[in-house]
Amino acid sequence: MSVTFIPQRTAERLRRRIVEDFEKGAGRHDEPEVYGGPSGDPGLIGPDSISWEINADLASVSQAGLPAIVLEILHPSVVAGVQDLSNYREDPFQRARATLGYVLTTTFGNTEAATRVIERVKHVHSFVNGTRPDGVPYRALDPELIAWVHTCIPWMILRTYEHTVRPLSREEQDRYLSEQAVIGRMGGADRVPTTVAELDDYVESMRSKLSVNAQTREFIDFLMTSPFFPDLPGPVDRQLHRFAIYAGMSRAPSWARELIGYDRPSALTRRLIEPALRFDAAQLRWAVGTPTYVRLARERAAGVRPKVAS
Repeated sequence: MSVTFIPQRTAERLRRRIVEDFEKGAGRHDEPEVYGGPSGDPGLIGPDSISWEINADLASVSQAGLPAIVLEILHPSVVAGVQDLSNYREDPFQRARATLGYVLTTTFGNTEAATRVIERVKHVHSFVNGTRPDGVPYRALDPELIAWVHTCIPWMILRTYEHTVRPLSREEQDRYLSEQAVIGRMGGADRVPTTVAELDDYVESMRSKLSVNAQTREFIDFLMTSPFFPDLPGPVDRQLHRFAIYAGMSRAPSWARELIGYDRPSALTRRLIEPALRFDAAQLRWAVGTPTYVRLARERAAGVRPKVAS
């Protein structure tokens, strides 16, 4: 995104506005106690990993959020837990903030902070148990559910990164999945794909367990009314919500789009999706630059003492 034609003061105001708007929904993720820490600590994955390259791109990680969450809730036990015990209606951005924070902390956080957030999520999930509308009991600590929720995240980040940054070799894709699998196993997952071949087999084996029911529809309907575009006329607001879901789900596999009924965009929507996503990614990269979580993690791993403002 080039802003060479914008006066410096105006560009700085624009930059701050973009960052502030993003942080309202996604959070700041700049805590020194999380991303800084013991000198030389590589964290769970380490600075030489492909994960540090891919997850450093905040635009890719954030754009992967919507399709990852939708894929997660296609499992009827996952959406049952979300509907029964989540507060997403009261705080529509909470799940997005929590998911982004989890991804960044487990990838870039110091070892203690990354381990702590995994254990905290496991503790919270230990209370998430119930019965689905079809009578099937569920528990959030079921290793199968943990594996599915975990897998959806790196899977969608990979697809988004390749769309908006660069194609990855099969070896790079395998490395990324293998590195991220460490997090899934620590979280309690049973079967975690570590290669693209394993991912393909795993997703195929899970498809028969995925569906759309009334609870899934309720969640997707909420996405159509959540306050992403305030102060707009109702018809315009709804069309923008619909476009946002079409755009976000364009990174997901076609069978998932078909399941939720977002597989047939209009010709105009289809033409606009890719330019809109690329513009969104470009403006966020321009406004954020090197994310604070990346800078702090690099300094920590390299043993560089963080600069203290005078």
